[in-house]
Amino acid sequence: MKVNMDDVKDNLSRAATGMTKAEAHAQGICIECKQPWQPKTHTDAGQREYQISGVCEECFDRLFADED
Repeated sequence: MKVNMDDVKDNLSRAATGMTKAEAHAQGICIECKQPWQPKTHTDAGQREYQISGVCEECFDRLFADED
């Protein structure tokens, strides 16, 4: 049996956030906070990350912040 990794990623994303990256992109929102992603993304790196993950820069920074 061959596993389609895109289906696996979509299923995990839907379970964790309630939507897939493609659904977030189609709506122009962040997959995490469900708000428009553009006003919450301030750098080129943030724009690239949104294309990769569907997460706006502010949520990405919060999710991966140092806890020190």
